[in-house]
Amino acid sequence: MTTTLIQVYNNQPVVSSRTVAEDFGKEHKDVLESIRNILAAEFSAAKFYYETTYENRGKQYPCYLMNRDGFSLLVMGFTGKQALDWKIQYINAFNEMEKQLSTPKLTPSPRFRARHLSTALKDMEKTKETLQKMFKVTDGLAYSKAISMIEPLYGVSFDSIRELLPAAEHQTGFMTPSEIGARLNKSAREINLLLAGYGYQHKEGKVWRLDEAGKAYGEEIPYTAPTGHSGYQIRWNEKVLQQLQAVMEGADAK
Repeated sequence: MTTTLIQVYNNQPVVSSRTVAEDFGKEHKDVLESIRNILAAEFSAAKFYYETTYENRGKQYPCYLMNRDGFSLLVMGFTGKQALDWKIQYINAFNEMEKQLSTPKLTPSPRFRARHLSTALKDMEKTKETLQKMFKVTDGLAYSKAISMIEPLYGVSFDSIRELLPAAEHQTGFMTPSEIGARLNKSAREINLLLAGYGYQHKEGKVWRLDEAGKAYGEEIPYTAPTGHSGYQIRWNEKVLQQLQAVMEGADAK
């Protein structure tokens, strides 16, 4: 069973031929053939169907989107108790989607927007405090991460707030050597060695620690594992990623 029956295309409810095939227990190629037979028999039905494609394993295959009328024509000949149940579900889904599309969307008032932003700011502050409590990070780092978490949830922009954060802390990110390596096609070990080569970190036993020069690009975060083991984890910012990338590109050029 598909999770979403109806989608919106050109501001009207439609369903794909693939979805219909799956829900009604048909082969997609047979559903395509039925649609093409309808189009061949009645030219005016072309306004009910929209030919498109979908991708599977790097290849493009044909499919159709159809509105309520196109769907009704297609499934008219589908019979059986299961087919009837699906027809009813689709009719209800079309009705619900049409209702949503026809309902006027109200623009929030300035007072509502102010309350919305105020709530987002309060949640950002709580998130910042939680991050500090859990990871023992500085204010700037905790605020930076909290902002990136809250913005998409509320659909607001905190760019002006970012400008208020201390520069070094604002730039500090949450990337591990593994995450940097994934973006540069390197292993975590290779990234750690590169960072050590720059004099940004050194190893104490089995733990990497920041050197003075590395504090402009990363921050040590103390942690205690459930096993009781404690230590430090270094999180790096975008600037160090850009520097490593530039060095690698330079080496490739040679």
